[in-house]
Amino acid sequence: MKPVDWAERKKIVEDLGTTFLVEAGAGSGKTKSLVDRMIALLRSRTCKIDTLAAVTFTRKAAAELRERFQTNLEREYAAAGGDERRRFGESLSNLE
Repeated sequence: MKPVDWAERKKIVEDLGTTFLVEAGAGSGKTKSLVDRMIALLRSRTCKIDTLAAVTFTRKAAAELRERFQTNLEREYAAAGGDERRRFGESLSNLE
Protein backbone atom coordinates (compact mmCIF):
# COMPACT_ATOMS: atom_id res chain seq x y z
CA MET A 1 0.00 0.00 0.00
CA LYS A 2 1.33 3.42 -0.95
CA PRO A 3 1.52 6.15 1.70
CA VAL A 4 -1.01 8.99 1.38
CA ASP A 5 1.79 11.39 0.44
CA TRP A 6 3.19 9.08 -2.24
CA ALA A 7 2.82 11.67 -5.03
CA GLU A 8 4.82 14.22 -3.03
CA ARG A 9 7.54 11.68 -2.24
CA LYS A 10 7.75 10.79 -5.93
CA LYS A 11 8.13 14.49 -6.88
CA ILE A 12 11.04 14.86 -4.44
CA VAL A 13 12.96 12.14 -6.27
CA GLU A 14 11.83 12.79 -9.84
CA ASP A 15 11.34 16.56 -10.15
CA LEU A 16 15.05 17.35 -10.03
CA GLY A 17 14.73 20.82 -11.49
CA THR A 18 12.61 22.09 -8.62
CA THR A 19 13.83 23.21 -5.20
CA PHE A 20 11.82 21.83 -2.28
CA LEU A 21 11.49 22.52 1.41
CA VAL A 22 10.32 19.36 3.14
CA GLU A 23 8.72 19.61 6.56
CA ALA A 24 7.38 16.51 8.28
CA GLY A 25 7.36 14.82 11.65
CA ALA A 26 10.01 12.51 13.04
CA GLY A 27 10.09 9.10 11.40
CA SER A 28 8.10 10.22 8.36
CA GLY A 29 10.81 9.43 5.78
CA LYS A 30 12.47 12.82 5.20
CA THR A 31 16.00 11.39 5.32
CA LYS A 32 15.11 8.57 2.94
CA SER A 33 13.53 11.02 0.50
CA LEU A 34 16.55 13.31 0.68
CA VAL A 35 19.02 10.46 0.13
CA ASP A 36 16.93 9.15 -2.78
CA ARG A 37 16.93 12.64 -4.31
CA MET A 38 20.69 13.04 -3.90
CA ILE A 39 21.30 9.68 -5.60
CA ALA A 40 18.89 10.65 -8.41
CA LEU A 41 20.70 13.97 -8.90
CA LEU A 42 24.01 12.14 -9.30
CA ARG A 43 22.53 9.42 -11.52
CA SER A 44 20.90 11.94 -13.85
CA ARG A 45 24.08 14.02 -14.07
CA THR A 46 22.11 17.01 -12.82
CA CYS A 47 25.02 17.68 -10.48
CA LYS A 48 28.31 16.24 -9.32
CA ILE A 49 29.21 15.32 -5.76
CA ASP A 50 31.29 18.49 -5.31
CA THR A 51 28.25 20.70 -5.97
CA LEU A 52 25.79 18.72 -3.85
CA ALA A 53 24.80 19.99 -0.40
CA ALA A 54 22.18 18.88 2.08
CA VAL A 55 21.11 20.83 5.16
CA THR A 56 19.80 19.43 8.42
CA PHE A 57 19.24 21.05 11.78
CA THR A 58 21.27 18.89 14.15
CA ARG A 59 24.66 17.19 14.11
CA LYS A 60 22.98 13.88 14.88
CA ALA A 61 20.70 14.25 11.84
CA ALA A 62 23.65 15.30 9.68
CA ALA A 63 25.64 12.21 10.74
CA GLU A 64 22.68 9.93 10.00
CA LEU A 65 22.11 11.58 6.62
CA ARG A 66 25.78 11.22 5.66
CA GLU A 67 25.87 7.57 6.73
CA ARG A 68 22.72 6.68 4.82
CA PHE A 69 23.89 8.59 1.75
CA GLN A 70 27.25 6.83 1.74
CA THR A 71 25.61 3.42 2.23
CA ASN A 72 23.21 4.03 -0.65
CA LEU A 73 25.96 5.43 -2.84
CA GLU A 74 28.05 2.30 -2.21
CA ARG A 75 25.02 0.12 -3.05
CA GLU A 76 24.44 2.04 -6.30
CA TYR A 77 28.13 1.78 -7.20
CA ALA A 78 28.11 -1.99 -6.67
CA ALA A 79 24.98 -2.45 -8.82
CA ALA A 80 25.96 -0.05 -11.62
CA GLY A 81 27.97 -0.72 -14.72
CA GLY A 82 29.92 1.30 -17.23
CA ASP A 83 29.79 5.08 -17.07
CA GLU A 84 27.30 5.12 -14.21
CA ARG A 85 29.61 2.96 -12.11
CA ARG A 86 32.49 5.32 -12.85
CA ARG A 87 30.41 8.34 -11.81
CA PHE A 88 29.28 6.70 -8.57
CA GLY A 89 32.86 5.64 -7.86
CA GLU A 90 34.03 9.20 -8.44
CA SER A 91 31.35 10.41 -6.06
CA LEU A 92 32.47 7.96 -3.39
CA SER A 93 36.07 9.07 -3.79
CA ASN A 94 35.09 12.71 -3.32
CA LEU A 95 32.41 12.29 -0.67
CA GLU A 96 34.12 14.60 1.83
